[in-house]
Amino acid sequence: MKPILTTGYVNPDLDAVAGAIAYCEFLQKIGKNAEVGFIGEIHDEAKYVLDHYNLTYPKVIPNADDFDQVVLVDASDLIGVEGKIAPEKVIEIIDHRKVHEADKFPNAKVQIELVGSASTLVAEKFIQNNIDISKGSAILLCGAIISNTLNFKGGVTTERDKKAVEYLNKIALLPNNFWKELFEAKSDLSGDKLQERIRGDFAWFVMGNKKLGIAQIEIIGADKLIKERVADIVETLENIKSEMKLDYIFQNTIELEQCKNLFIAKDPQTQAILEKVLGVKFSEFVAERPNLIMRKQIVPLIKQEIEK
Repeated sequence: MKPILTTGYVNPDLDAVAGAIAYCEFLQKIGKNAEVGFIGEIHDEAKYVLDHYNLTYPKVIPNADDFDQVVLVDASDLIGVEGKIAPEKVIEIIDHRKVHEADKFPNAKVQIELVGSASTLVAEKFIQNNIDISKGSAILLCGAIISNTLNFKGGVTTERDKKAVEYLNKIALLPNNFWKELFEAKSDLSGDKLQERIRGDFAWFVMGNKKLGIAQIEIIGADKLIKERVADIVETLENIKSEMKLDYIFQNTIELEQCKNLFIAKDPQTQAILEKVLGVKFSEFVAERPNLIMRKQIVPLIKQEIEK
C-alpha cells in the first residue's frame, strides 16, 4: 500500500510543519505506513528551528497525486490546499480554527479543538497513548506551541497548551530564552524580506459575497518597522488586493515584546470594520490595540459582522 501523507496547508508555517512531522512519527509508531511532505515553501520560522537544531527537512512535493490517503494538520479549508490535494483523499484533519471547511472533506475524521496550536493536539496523542516521542519532534512541537500562543501571552492560549509544552520540554530540553531567540529570528524584515513575509503568511477568506485578505506578522520591534516602512506595507497590501480582487485587506502586526497589535489598512471600508469589531481607532493607516489578538481570533468576528 502507498504510505499515508501527513501534511499541512500550502507554504506551511511552523505549527503545520511541526504537527505533520510529529504526527507522521506517531502514525509510524502505531504501525502505520506514513510519510511527511509539504507543498510549497515552509516558513522561515520553521527553517530556523530545523536549522538551529540540525533537524532533517521534510520532503517537498508538488501535490498529493502520488498518495491515496492524506492527513491534514493545521489545515481544514479548501483555500489552504489550493487545489493540490483532492478533498476525498483526506482521511483525517487535526486543526484548531473556529472558522473552517472540514465538511468539504467527505472522508475525513475531524478533530478541531480550540486550543492555541494544532501541535498541542498532536502532542496529546503521544501523551494519551503513552508513546515515546523523539527529541526532534518534541523540539518542533514545543517551538510551534510557543510561537502560536505568543509564548503563552496570546488570547488563544489554553492550559492544554501549557501542559503539552511541560511534557515536551522534558525531552526537548530547550533553554529558558528559547522563545526570545525564536521571535528574534523572525523579526529581521530588512529589504525584500518584508514583502516576502507579508506574502508568505497571507491568508484570504470568503465571507458572504466578499473576499477578505489578512497578512499577519509577529515581530519584536513593530513600532520601528511601521514608522520606517508603513508606505511599503500599504503598497504591498494594495498590490495583493488588486491581484486577488479582494474587497478588504489589512495587516495584523503583532508586537511580541510589548504585547500589542498594530493594524494597517488603507481603504476606509476595511478600517471601519476593524474599528467596529475590535474597538480600535485608525490614525491615517494605523490603529493600535493593547494585549494580543491573532488572525484566527479576528476572522470569526469579521465574518459575523459581514454576514449578519
